[in-house]
Amino acid sequence: MKYKWEVAPDIYIGDDICKRFVLGVSGNNPLICFGVNPSTANNEYADKTLHMVEQIAKRNGFDSWIMFNVYPYRSTNPKCLPCTRNDDLHKENLHYIERYLKKTNLTIWAAWGNPINERDYLINCLYDIYGIASKYSCRFIAFGEEVNGKVISTTKHNNPRHPSRLSFSAKSESFDITHYWTK
Repeated sequence: MKYKWEVAPDIYIGDDICKRFVLGVSGNNPLICFGVNPSTANNEYADKTLHMVEQIAKRNGFDSWIMFNVYPYRSTNPKCLPCTRNDDLHKENLHYIERYLKKTNLTIWAAWGNPINERDYLINCLYDIYGIASKYSCRFIAFGEEVNGKVISTTKHNNPRHPSRLSFSAKSESFDITHYWTK
């Protein structure tokens, strides 16, 4: 399903066929969102995930948003990602991520959901992204629903909830990404 943007993205690096590195709206206080891989959204229309990213950023005091992915290969189903990582594609993704995270002290929304477990290389890609985010003092958050005064922002597999699984009233809490490497 296609959604109309409230504010059309002015940042778009990628193509509508194979890959997308960056999609977003410029601003002074962006919410940086990381999914697993891009689906169908582009600078002309949103998909359900990006519709939620736009709305949650707006409703939580951010003046803009930027969407990145752990791996930039387009697929509507993460189970259809390639079985092995294309290292050149990964390096190009890291290049664009670092270019935007250099602003420092940004808030990163961990939003990859359980699909992070679909391919072994995705955790390795995430580790490289974490290195860049740490270098620029970014903080990670996750969004979830408030239940009895507690925000439930992770799945039963301890992954941050995917935007398409949230309501507009979702709340954020700090997210400790290091559990992926300290098992």
